[in-house]
Amino acid sequence: MRRLILLRHAEAIHSSRYRDHERPLTEAGRKEASEAGARLAESSPPVDLALVSDSQRTRETWDHASAALNEAPEARFDRRIYEAERHDLMELVRAQANSVKTLVLVGHNPALAEFATHFVGRGESRALKRLGRGFPTGAIALFEIEDVEWRKLRWGDGRLIDLWA
Repeated sequence: MRRLILLRHAEAIHSSRYRDHERPLTEAGRKEASEAGARLAESSPPVDLALVSDSQRTRETWDHASAALNEAPEARFDRRIYEAERHDLMELVRAQANSVKTLVLVGHNPALAEFATHFVGRGESRALKRLGRGFPTGAIALFEIEDVEWRKLRWGDGRLIDLWA
């Protein structure tokens, strides 16, 4: 059994003072990210690896979220996630080693929302309804993947266990 966790960055400052890539989290965003980490700590198996966009808001989101975990996993910051489309995210996920059982992907919309809606093949009814309403900042989607290696993942392979938003 593998698990894929999608985490959208928390609320960021909207200001012309910052280029988009450099926008930091708001105070509410920092709280949102910490709450996401607490949710992961209580509801998720230990995370083996985090793939994180290299933008300021995603790095800050992961810093606050991972602080709540018992053990902070290895984190890889990747520029490709920043401007990725859903198929780019799938390629990044497929490239992971079989030793990774639980993977967190921290990124941006619209790619994360599109990835989630195309990846879900089945799931818990309440989580599916929430996913249908969107993927807001700080949202976490927890997928289980049965008997499929990362490199062989296809759209529809994910079972949506929960979505916290």
